[in-house]
Amino acid sequence: MTDSERIRTLKAAQNGDAEAFGRLYAEIATELYRFALWYLKSPENAEDAVQEACLNAFKNLKSLKKAQAFKAWFFRILANCCKDLISAGNRLVLVGEEDPALANAPYYADFSDGWVEKYLDKLGDTDREIVLLSVLGEYKSGEIGDLLHMSATAVRSRLSRALHYLRTEMEADV
Repeated sequence: MTDSERIRTLKAAQNGDAEAFGRLYAEIATELYRFALWYLKSPENAEDAVQEACLNAFKNLKSLKKAQAFKAWFFRILANCCKDLISAGNRLVLVGEEDPALANAPYYADFSDGWVEKYLDKLGDTDREIVLLSVLGEYKSGEIGDLLHMSATAVRSRLSRALHYLRTEMEADV
C-alpha cells in the first residue's frame, strides 16, 4: 500500500470503516503475531494479545495522527497487551518446551529447541522487547525508540549491550 493509499485508508478507518481497518491490519498481522508469540511464548496467549490489541487499536484509531505511524502505534498497543497478560499471570497459558502446539507454531518452529528462548529470558523486559523488535520486527532504532518512548541512541546502546550479553552467555555455554 502506498503512503497516499494508507492515508486514505486510515481516514476511512477512523470514520468507522472496519474493512479499511482490516486492510491496514492485514499489512502487519504476521509481524504482530510473531512478536506476541516470542514475547508470550504461547500461541494461545499470542492470539489473545493480538486480538486485544486489535480491539484497542480500532477503538482508539481516532487518536492516531500520522498514517505512517500506524505500525509503530499498533506495536506499542500490542506490547502493552502482552505486558498486561503477563502481569495478569493467572490468565496465561503456560506451554512447555516439548509442547507440540508450540513446536509447530508458525514463526516459532525455527527456534523450537528452546535455546534462544532460554537466553532471551535472561534479558529484562525492555531489552528483550528491543531485541525482538529489532530482530523479528526488523525495526530501526528510531522506530523502536518511538515505540518505547526513548531516543534512538538509547535504543542502539541497549540493543548493543543486550546482543553482546547474549553472545557472551551463548559462548560461555558452548
